[in-house]
Amino acid sequence: MGELLRREAERLQTQLGLVERQIVVALPKLSAKQIEDLLEELQAHDATIARTVLNAALDAADPLTAARRYLAEFHGVVDQLKSVDPGVARTLANATFMAHMPREKAMSHFKRFAELMLRFRDDVDFVRTVARAAFRAPDPIKAAEAFIADYDAVVAELTSTGVESNIARSLAAIASLSAEPIPAARKLLQNFAAVLALAKETHPQVARSIALSACRATEPLQTARLYMNNYDTILRVISQTDARRAAVVASQTFRSDNPLRWAKRYLAELQAG
Repeated sequence: MGELLRREAERLQTQLGLVERQIVVALPKLSAKQIEDLLEELQAHDATIARTVLNAALDAADPLTAARRYLAEFHGVVDQLKSVDPGVARTLANATFMAHMPREKAMSHFKRFAELMLRFRDDVDFVRTVARAAFRAPDPIKAAEAFIADYDAVVAELTSTGVESNIARSLAAIASLSAEPIPAARKLLQNFAAVLALAKETHPQVARSIALSACRATEPLQTARLYMNNYDTILRVISQTDARRAAVVASQTFRSDNPLRWAKRYLAELQAG
């Protein structure tokens, strides 16, 4: 039995990339094969949300039932909101699909949240991050307002020291979700400067993107080197089939944990669109 359990755990770790906490929670309820089948089922219905739904469902007493309900509720929220504002429908659905009455909850907070987020409509990542965090708080609007207040304080702090406004806003969007936003922003700025100096030496065309992505990592310079290697690999492979789009594809997908897979997928979307 112990050997079987060990093989099941290794299978989930290597095939699905689950971490130890998820494996410990999941295996008493489902076999590795059942979890793989569940993920395939979710991906067949909606690949963009499948992994999120699976991760949430593994904590439930009955993961199979919970996953199907979460997916249904997610699409219910999207369908109800997309006629109001399709740009944030999936963002709010992703933040609320595990609630007891997700559609009602989403609609009750939607208008106020949309007003708060209107000024950030060009920063989709920040809106998505705030939505996910705020809509799981006891008072979502209060939480969103707190994030925005921290964001404004960080931007003011950074720009007062001479940081470019667009860099300050990007760093503030990360730091405002921290327990101590101002110290976090200062550390991010140090990391950003170190990575930018490194990346400019060999990858000046994407140095800022790499620096903004790697500055939040535990090991920023190591992460930056990984990103630069990903960029070079994507550029080399994609150039063999579509040299004109290679740089664009590489700049958009170098952060991925499976860069070539996402690069090919993004290229296909560009070619189709």
